[in-house]
Amino acid sequence: MNKELQKTLARRAGWFFLRIFTVVNGSFSLKWSYALGRRLGSFACAVIPQQRKISTDSLAIAFPDMTLKERKKITRDFFVFMAQSGFELLYFLRHLDRMQGVKIEGRQNLDEALKAGTGIILVTAHMGNFPLMSLKLAREGYKINFVTRPMRDEKAGDYLFNLRENAGVKSIFSYPRKECISGILKALRNNEIVIMQMDQNFGSGGVWVKFFGKLAATPVGPITLGMRTKAKLVPAYIYREGLSRHCIKILPAEPIIEAENKDEAVLKNAAKFSRIIESWIKEYPEQWGWIHRRWKSQPPKDLAASQFKVEV
Repeated sequence: MNKELQKTLARRAGWFFLRIFTVVNGSFSLKWSYALGRRLGSFACAVIPQQRKISTDSLAIAFPDMTLKERKKITRDFFVFMAQSGFELLYFLRHLDRMQGVKIEGRQNLDEALKAGTGIILVTAHMGNFPLMSLKLAREGYKINFVTRPMRDEKAGDYLFNLRENAGVKSIFSYPRKECISGILKALRNNEIVIMQMDQNFGSGGVWVKFFGKLAATPVGPITLGMRTKAKLVPAYIYREGLSRHCIKILPAEPIIEAENKDEAVLKNAAKFSRIIESWIKEYPEQWGWIHRRWKSQPPKDLAASQFKVEV
């Protein structure tokens, strides 16, 4: 069986199980979903050694004093958290009126930032059950746009796209790039909220700033767009507190650090927001995506620090 056929069959299977789980999961209680998620998450951790190793290796970079036993526990807890979050999200997408357990702290920071009339870029991370943040804010009446990558499986992508749209969340796909930028600028001109994440490896397209002490390729889209549009940059994240209970923390808008050189300003602001995100992860390490190779891309040796591409 060639690789293309394998990918096609895998996507069809994924599409089938997505539909089945959405229907079945929405018909049972959240307690049932959590129990199933715990079993599947534990099973996945046991049978996917490559991702398990990526997680323990990443934790070793972030927490060099942590024992292997502790890193393995956080890895297992994350796998369970990830599985439970998937079921939880599908449940709430079918029961938008049952998100009373998702509370918002710092809502006044969001309302204050909206008064400027220049829109908000909500800077966040792959922290907690992050899609729930957009659902809850949309449910509370905010105009929400979520920047996301289009799924490789078009059927599954379209299905989730329609679920988000029905929940009041507009999707802005990260590519084609021109259409992405156009969608973001339109939303900001309308004084809407655009949610963007800044915590994954960005290859050679961004800057390299220290993340847990080691250089990591970091996207700068939220910063360059904030500088261009004067939109408010508001850090926010979500974490789970218990069964169906989550807290969305919205912090005060962060002012842009200015510098004579634009590239220097971008680098300094990328470093600042990376430190903010790092503080969230330190508080809830089992709720961040350690299976992502955050430090995969490193700056070329001939890239001079004077270019303001690498934090020193």
